Amino acid sequence: MADKTIIALREAAAAYAEAVRTTQRFFDRLEDSADPSALVEYATLVEREKEAEQARLEAIEAAGFEVPSIDESDPDN
Repeated sequence: MADKTIIALREAAAAYAEAVRTTQRFFDRLEDSADPSALVEYATLVEREKEAEQARLEAIEAAGFEVPSIDESDPDN
């Protein structure tokens, strides 16, 4: 059985993936991008994605995963 850190990582990754899918479904049904209620809904979805992403990144860090930057402009790379 996986330890609590790995379970938390899996759950955080799943929550982030679901947040992204929810935003994608929003765009699937979007009819009027100028509709104020659509803009409010989109802003809410973006905030949920950001929160889920942050939780995922924290879980990754807690699990000890580190990946060096692949950005060629990074002098430490």
